[in-house]
Amino acid sequence: MTSGDAFFQGSQIYEPVALLRQGDEILYVARVGMKASRQFMILTPTGEPAWPHEPLGSLSDVGWALRAHAWHLVPPEPVGQDVQPAKTLARLLAERA
Repeated sequence: MTSGDAFFQGSQIYEPVALLRQGDEILYVARVGMKASRQFMILTPTGEPAWPHEPLGSLSDVGWALRAHAWHLVPPEPVGQDVQPAKTLARLLAERA
């Protein structure tokens, strides 16, 4: 269990969809808001925004943000039941590598 697991287990606002590990750093990509929301944030394990971005409107926007901060070569790992967002993000990152 990562330190982020405890944060996300009690959250009704953030639904993690992917995890990225680079050395000893971990980032989560989380859907923000209601279940049907298409907004995302990139968060640290403590739930803080990784960078001063507003919620991002798509996984494509997440991919661009990860690229801007040199995280685009890190393969996203699925989190939770739905693996599709992590697969989509991996495809988007591979296209831009």
